[in-house]
Amino acid sequence: MVINDFVTAMQGKDHKGLAACFTEDCRLVDYCPSMVKRQNTFLYGRNAIEMSFHNKFMFGGFTMRDPRIVNERTVNFYADYNGTIIHALAQIENCNDGVCSLDDSLIKELVIRPA
Repeated sequence: MVINDFVTAMQGKDHKGLAACFTEDCRLVDYCPSMVKRQNTFLYGRNAIEMSFHNKFMFGGFTMRDPRIVNERTVNFYADYNGTIIHALAQIENCNDGVCSLDDSLIKELVIRPA
């Protein structure tokens, strides 16, 4: 399932693997950075996700901690911003196939919110 690939890439700080979980014309919105006095993230397109997370993983000190997959669309985790921890929920709002549970499913829209 794509949610498993998403979590594996996030935990492995694999920006290329993370981007591969998304369609070319995807959207990713993250409302957690404002909790640590950073700008929220609004990304459009696979390339934007790859570049943004390359910087977050390599320079921004971002780490996904203790992920718990709730279902094929949701993961509950702790976002670690250089030691400041935010309880977060990532929700796949839409997939290319509508179900998000197939081996070749890709994320079209993902929203991350404080839990």
